Amino acid sequence: MASLSGPIRASAAALRRALSNDGIRRLELSWSLGIAADLALLVVLLVAVYGRGGVIATGLLGAIRMVPAVGSGMLAGAILERFNGQRVLVAIGLIRAASALLIGAVILTDGPLPVLFVLSAIVSAAGAPVRPTQATLMPAIARSAAELVAANMVWSTGEGLGAILGPIVAGLFVALGMPSIGAFASGLTFLVTALVAGGLRFEHVGDATGGGHANGGLRLLDGIRALGRRPVPRWTMLGVFAQVMTRGLLNSLLVVAAIELLGMGEPGVGILTGALGVGGLFGAVFAISLTRVDRLVRTEAAALAWWGAPIAIIGLLPFPSVGVAAMVVIGVSNAVFDVSIFTIFQRGSSNDERAAVFSVFEGVVGLGVVAGSLLAPVLLVLFGARGALGIAGSILPIVALVIYGRIGRSDRTSIVDEPLVDLLREVPVFSELPLTAIERLVSGVVPMAFQAGEILMRQGEPGDRFVVIDSGELEVTVDDVPIQRLGHGAGVGEIALLRRSARTATVTAITDGTGYAVDGGTFLAAISGPAAAAVTERIAAANLDRGADAIAAGASG
Repeated sequence: MASLSGPIRASAAALRRALSNDGIRRLELSWSLGIAADLALLVVLLVAVYGRGGVIATGLLGAIRMVPAVGSGMLAGAILERFNGQRVLVAIGLIRAASALLIGAVILTDGPLPVLFVLSAIVSAAGAPVRPTQATLMPAIARSAAELVAANMVWSTGEGLGAILGPIVAGLFVALGMPSIGAFASGLTFLVTALVAGGLRFEHVGDATGGGHANGGLRLLDGIRALGRRPVPRWTMLGVFAQVMTRGLLNSLLVVAAIELLGMGEPGVGILTGALGVGGLFGAVFAISLTRVDRLVRTEAAALAWWGAPIAIIGLLPFPSVGVAAMVVIGVSNAVFDVSIFTIFQRGSSNDERAAVFSVFEGVVGLGVVAGSLLAPVLLVLFGARGALGIAGSILPIVALVIYGRIGRSDRTSIVDEPLVDLLREVPVFSELPLTAIERLVSGVVPMAFQAGEILMRQGEPGDRFVVIDSGELEVTVDDVPIQRLGHGAGVGEIALLRRSARTATVTAITDGTGYAVDGGTFLAAISGPAAAAVTERIAAANLDRGADAIAAGASG
């Protein structure tokens, strides 16, 4: 029990930290509700279309939903290049809400089947950019790499809950003979996602977009070029393709395995699918313990191997209990894999590249789904159920070995200096900045060294920089009266920059040390957001009061 309580406590603590951030709460809630509404609407549509057009119409519905969704998902980078991300999410929520409500009306009035197809395509196409948009915006809200990992864990958990609750609610409405009410409920839920996203606030306005410079079209070229420069995200994208393709294979093979191989009958399909969902929720709880920022590549490779191997085991040991256990393991691995790859893409690409990389991601996911769907019947015909499961299960372990061989020793996933990010995060005036702002700040700092007795700032002189202390100790004096001593993680020089005035104190090195200088323009741009500006003003006022009190105390003494 002790071995389990540790990860659970760590996950709970990370969950609390992530959800204390209002922006993360809003993104997570919007995502979870959107997943629930989309899958509930899909259940309603499948029932309605099957009742009117049979199996052929149902298969056509899947193709009609998939094709425009892949295209619009790849457009996410270009959309974020031109529009505020918050407004994009609001617009998507409104479009999906209106379409779902119209679907409910068509079902209620027994309207034409082609209209359902068109509205279904609109809902699917509108929803596809949500994932790349949210994944791009998350670093603009998270305040640290650990908080980003925690947010991705919550994201995975919310997706699992939405995937369970949405179909259950829709199934109840269908069972009661009110599928149209299920569609109306989905529409209202989509509307809630728009309202939730409407409350998103960013520290810097520029963080609400994908950044960079548009290259036209889908921005796929920008994303491909970025991946060409970044080996860790590039090889991770191979893992994404292999995992999605295997997922497509499993969707088809699962039915055959449950009915023909495991002897579980048609209910077995639901049991195995449910086991996958249970594993996903369980895995999301432990993902924060398994997914360390400095071991993301190794975690990704291990998750891939454990994703695929259980599929092969089902073919080797075709027993119901083995099948259920294997699906639970796959679910756990899927949750850990998702948290790993999203964090890799978010930390392994720059602010300007992130939206373009996620556009490529959506295209790769679409290609993987198509490849898996086409490959499954070929494997079944050539090798039978057990052979097909064995081959499908061997793909990901092989890919995991390839990825680990290429980038397995890359402990550093982030393209920025993480120790420097951590140091700047310790400085009180930068504590409220999101990761995107900290990354910009990292690119603008200049390393410096000082010796004992050196004067870094002199009272009365113009202020042109802010200094962050890494090692050593500085003393602040006002009119030769000692005010305070500063060490690692402290910053000095904000008053003159904020007030655009002369230095109000002298700063002298007590020991040899190192630090970083931030020029005035970079500093003021970094703390221009409302939260950071408020913190900086409070610190500046407190330092001025401290100096005045010290001088007064010296005069009275």
